[in-house]
Amino acid sequence: MFKSISAVLIWSENYKKLSDWYREKFGFEVIEELGYANDTGIGLRVGIFYLWIGNHSEVHGNNKDPYRMMFNISVDSVKESYTELVGKGVEFIAQPFLAPTNKWFATFQDIDGNIGQLIGAE
Repeated sequence: MFKSISAVLIWSENYKKLSDWYREKFGFEVIEELGYANDTGIGLRVGIFYLWIGNHSEVHGNNKDPYRMMFNISVDSVKESYTELVGKGVEFIAQPFLAPTNKWFATFQDIDGNIGQLIGAE
């Protein structure tokens, strides 16, 4: 019945600024941009995954509860990706670490205060 999660949606008061940040820092490709009155945002390709960053009338300012939900971005090497992103000015709240699951993680925060993680080999 349920096949997969089709997308992660991040709502922002300034969706263009946030989507530009992900494009510039991570190199995500724009798939589509919608500008309808009640459906405005930018869809980004993250590998085979879809990340939607859009405008929502109920979202104002930075994320007030950033630990409620996180998303992981798979990478070949967490340490290499971490070093590259730090060089681009991405703020990390946890440097690369080996989790009990025997996978490497590094936790970053975007300009709206949302939290994501890199996951992969060392």
